[in-house]
Amino acid sequence: MTEEQKTSGEEAGRQQEQEGKPSSGSAFEGIYDRLPDISVKAVDRFIVLCIIALAAVIVIGVLRAQHII
Repeated sequence: MTEEQKTSGEEAGRQQEQEGKPSSGSAFEGIYDRLPDISVKAVDRFIVLCIIALAAVIVIGVLRAQHII
């Protein structure tokens, strides 16, 4: 194998790695495309439940800090 063939092989490998990586855009870009077996409604409900749980934890923490609970 010549040096030129090795170099072109390495470049092709790097291009394939870069194509597999997500773009440097939003962290949530294409998130639904990566979840083929889960419906969008189910993911949205999960996100809403996580937000509600986080709000509840914050409220409980504030109430405990104020010695109300």
